[in-house]
Amino acid sequence: MTEKQLDLTGKLVDNEAEDEPSASVWKSALQKAVRRCEVEKAMYAALQLLERAGWYVTWRRLRIIAVEDCGMPETITAVETLYRLFLEYKGKKDKAELSWDAKRCVICAAKIMAEAPKDRRADEFLELIDAVEKYGDKIPNLRLLLENWMPSDEAYDMHTKEGRKMGRGLLYWYQVSSKCENMTDEYRKWREWFEPFMIELIKRKKEKEEK
Repeated sequence: MTEKQLDLTGKLVDNEAEDEPSASVWKSALQKAVRRCEVEKAMYAALQLLERAGWYVTWRRLRIIAVEDCGMPETITAVETLYRLFLEYKGKKDKAELSWDAKRCVICAAKIMAEAPKDRRADEFLELIDAVEKYGDKIPNLRLLLENWMPSDEAYDMHTKEGRKMGRGLLYWYQVSSKCENMTDEYRKWREWFEPFMIELIKRKKEKEEK
């Protein structure tokens, strides 16, 4: 038989409860399981966090993970949709026990993120900028990284005061600044006739004004 222990106030110490992971550990476990694609482990951690920290803390962590670790629009949208469904199933009153439907939204969000592709570039980009600001003067060539991301020539168009001073108008806009990469097939076909059509109109207008 285990001997009972009392704390300094005379209250009974629950040694078994003290040995259980805290809510902060379950929060960490959830995020690590998602990163490592450990689906069942992520689902269990989400449920444990829900029971120990409540729905607000759990959903805040799930939504952070969606942006921080998954970073893909379809995953973020899926988690946000499940969050809205959860709020609907939960109802306006904060009940002691959540419905089965509400809990399933939490578990499904963890499952989707654990199975989803991971892309942490948004978070790690902030870490990179922070490192440059802190150590850029101490580490050779670290600040040179930022030079690659400074505004390039096409940014100076008619929508900026610098571009207007350079005399850049609609012609520069259609020839340079409005061009896109990774176009859809439909937009590529559209652009093939639209761009030369607009450029020709601008040139004719300019010729008419100069006469």
